[in-house]
Amino acid sequence: MSGFFSRLLPGRQAPSPACHPPFRPEPAGGSGLSEFFVSDHRDCDALWAAVEAAVEAGEDPAESLARFAGSLRTHLAMEEEVLFPAMEEAGLLPRGMGPLMVMRSEHEMMRRLLEQMEAASGPRELIRLGDTLLMVIQQHNAKEEGIVYPRADDGLGAGWESLRAELERVQA
Repeated sequence: MSGFFSRLLPGRQAPSPACHPPFRPEPAGGSGLSEFFVSDHRDCDALWAAVEAAVEAGEDPAESLARFAGSLRTHLAMEEEVLFPAMEEAGLLPRGMGPLMVMRSEHEMMRRLLEQMEAASGPRELIRLGDTLLMVIQQHNAKEEGIVYPRADDGLGAGWESLRAELERVQA
């Protein structure tokens, strides 16, 4: 049995589901906002690869799944509790419609898949659900990295340090 990552590059470090750079570079002297969130995407990816590795090795994936699920939920909370409201307040994207509405609805889909993964009846079901989640994440991350984060960099970059402090509070 193999998962999404291991089927792509057997025996190698797993690639990111959004394995492309953002659609445009950070602005000159970038704020660090995009870098922070893209790095967190990659951290979540690596944690999923650890779940797949545990399953591949015939080990109990419960601990690695818990780390992955916790990390993904924290990432979603950082966006929903800090980044998205800051963008709406700054008038960068409209409230209740457009890209942020899509992002929030995809976050709900991810949470439902995580719940199903945590209740999976065995490793095959876990990997099958994980593959579905990774397809959602791949498309989601491409939109965030190509649209949402660059817009946030442009409009919120000057306040990055205070925004980072709020993000760290959510991570704690």
